[in-house]
Amino acid sequence: MNIKQKIAVAVINILILAELCISMYFGAKNPDNLTSVFFKLFFGMLIPTLIISRFIVKRLKSDESEKNIQVEP
Repeated sequence: MNIKQKIAVAVINILILAELCISMYFGAKNPDNLTSVFFKLFFGMLIPTLIISRFIVKRLKSDESEKNIQVEP
């Protein structure tokens, strides 16, 4: 993994933590439905974030890492 990918993963992790906090905040506003509100918001934000992050990390992949993986006979 190159440095650009590591930075992207760090930013994505911070974004996921922010999504967690936002979900808990809105869930705490309605204590009777905390679980359902939390799951709706958190997974509603988490799934698109993970899909987009997968494409971002793949796009930042460098050609050097592909050359190091190939084994010459």
